[in-house]
Amino acid sequence: MASVIDPEKHADLIDLQRAVFAADAELTAYTGAEAEPLREAVRQAAARKNAALEESGLVQEHGWYTAEQDLKQAARAAERG
Repeated sequence: MASVIDPEKHADLIDLQRAVFAADAELTAYTGAEAEPLREAVRQAAARKNAALEESGLVQEHGWYTAEQDLKQAARAAERG
């Protein structure tokens, strides 16, 4: 099945998903005592991505699961270059 994410048309969504990945990687790598600010950064990045994904109409058209999974795959592909 083809992806519902078009890399050119949905570049903004891909950038938002990549920001979630980056915030999560920073949190995962953190070894300090107070990680709450990093957890909040992940929550905020995810909230921005989720709002934009819903506003795009992809959620209504394809459902959350398909839209999110295809977005994650497109973002990973963009990271690989």
